[in-house]
Amino acid sequence: MIWGKRDEFVAGSKQRRRAAEIGTVETTEQGWQRVCTVYPLIVRATPALLLSLALLVPPCAAAAENEDVADLRRMLQELKAENRKLSQRLSTLESAPTARRTKPAATYERPTAVAAAAKPAPVVEAPPALPEPDLSEAAAKRPLGVRVRELEIVWAAQENATRQIIRDSLSKTGPKINSFLALSGVVEGLASRTGSFDGPTKEDLALGTAELDFDIKLGDWLTGALVLHFDNGTGAIFPTGNQPVVPTNLPGVGVDRFTLDRTHISVGDLMQFPIAARFGVEVLHFGTSTGVARLDTLSIGTPLTTEVFENRQTAGGLEFAWPTPARQPLPAPVVVPRVSPLVVAPAVSQLMRWLGYTPLPERPFRPTPVTFPFDPAPFYGSVMTYRGSESIIPGRTKIDDYNASLGFRTRGHCGVPYDQLKDSLICPWTLDFHVDYNTSVFESRFLHSSYLPFLSQIGRIPGVAASLKTSFGPFAFVGEVNAAVQDARFIDGLGIARNMMPMTWQASIAYQFDWNPWITEIGAQGNYISVGYSGSKDMAGVSILQSGVPTRIGFVPQHRLFLTGGEWVMDGLKVAVEYSANWDYPVSSGGTGKIAHGAFGLIQLNF
Repeated sequence: MIWGKRDEFVAGSKQRRRAAEIGTVETTEQGWQRVCTVYPLIVRATPALLLSLALLVPPCAAAAENEDVADLRRMLQELKAENRKLSQRLSTLESAPTARRTKPAATYERPTAVAAAAKPAPVVEAPPALPEPDLSEAAAKRPLGVRVRELEIVWAAQENATRQIIRDSLSKTGPKINSFLALSGVVEGLASRTGSFDGPTKEDLALGTAELDFDIKLGDWLTGALVLHFDNGTGAIFPTGNQPVVPTNLPGVGVDRFTLDRTHISVGDLMQFPIAARFGVEVLHFGTSTGVARLDTLSIGTPLTTEVFENRQTAGGLEFAWPTPARQPLPAPVVVPRVSPLVVAPAVSQLMRWLGYTPLPERPFRPTPVTFPFDPAPFYGSVMTYRGSESIIPGRTKIDDYNASLGFRTRGHCGVPYDQLKDSLICPWTLDFHVDYNTSVFESRFLHSSYLPFLSQIGRIPGVAASLKTSFGPFAFVGEVNAAVQDARFIDGLGIARNMMPMTWQASIAYQFDWNPWITEIGAQGNYISVGYSGSKDMAGVSILQSGVPTRIGFVPQHRLFLTGGEWVMDGLKVAVEYSANWDYPVSSGGTGKIAHGAFGLIQLNF
């Protein structure tokens, strides 16, 4: 009987040792095992000890058995609690999609044009359904942890879809602050490494542009705009002047400020009536100059045409467009394919995945249908008058300078539906040609500030400009010639008689990647490349004496080349790189004959 108890106890000790090895028995039980396993040795030692220890066997075995039962009960309670938590999470996740499926489904159709309606009915896009969780019997047999993870992924996708719906709903209001005022703008960061004709190569990291645009619309017949521009006060156009707190005798020191860049008031609607009145501080029409180079060219740098002849004045006058488009219902909305970035954005996304980032699934959305506006009147133009500088005509008392512009614009699609033009290199096409006249080209920002000491000798010099903007399929082309039509005669700072007729021109071509026929502006989305060339004539500059030292002023390069590539990595964010080369006039014409190279990097935020 005793030996049977001993064998049973030894077998229990072996089981308890295995349980201790895997960590399911506490340290106190391991101590009991050490006591109980020495029992056979003691039994063999002496009969007396055998009798004494035989009395201890029942308490030893009972204590170990009680602790085993307590451990099993505790483990069972923990397992039940964990299963309850998983079941609660599973029920919560499964009930949400079920509740959504029980709601009546709405029917969505692609909008069509209604000829009798002045405006189309509001368009509601039906987003594609998310994958529903698998609630089958086979799925129910999978481990709870796996099922919970799958449902959490679906739930996260539904939450992302909800946020996307909210964003889309808010985006329909656009950048409106209220029912009359909309805010937009741009912030640019620019890194550069540029050479010069008479100095070392310089590197710079600067704020290229910071601009706030307020668009005002009180009605179809009354609109306006207000543009604020950041200026650091160190430029030649708007110098800070003598500020008592700034030592202005130090070069490159200025006062940071926001200045009024452009503003206007427009009374009239050229889509309903051929004439409108306009007043404001604006860049007068002269070639492609608008004061916002990023809207005219795709290069980071400025073409010589804009740099030399941009003329910003406080002016007022009339605009016209003829013939007035006929009143008709708006065309049917069109779902425009989205243009995807091809280089930077995919590379960054792949790098993030390599680093361990796994984005949660998001609901795919079809693009919102877009209603394109009517074609404007083909013939357009303006006549604006302004008061010129007294530096050109001293003591002037009359508003006797003016600017006139006349243009023609049209477009076509070769008589083929847009959805059949995806592989075309010619259609659809656009064309915009206009000629401009200004009574005094030396009122431009560059010519006025550079030739200020000689303006009273030069006087009023009229000029003309002709420009062409056109696009064919994925290609866009800009050509322009600006020139004075009379000689400017004066004596420079060294007493040398000068005779000059400023002239500039440019030609650029751009290509849009991932193009589709509905793109209305090349380079405004996706990836693009651009090549631009501009040149000048009679712009080698003149000399003045500064502290008794001859100094060259009023010059621009004879030739300028831009090679540009850019990508809109996401909505509102563009990155671009550019190589530039500038050729100076030869020494015989007053230049240095050198070539200056430059490299630029741009990051631009549009909102």
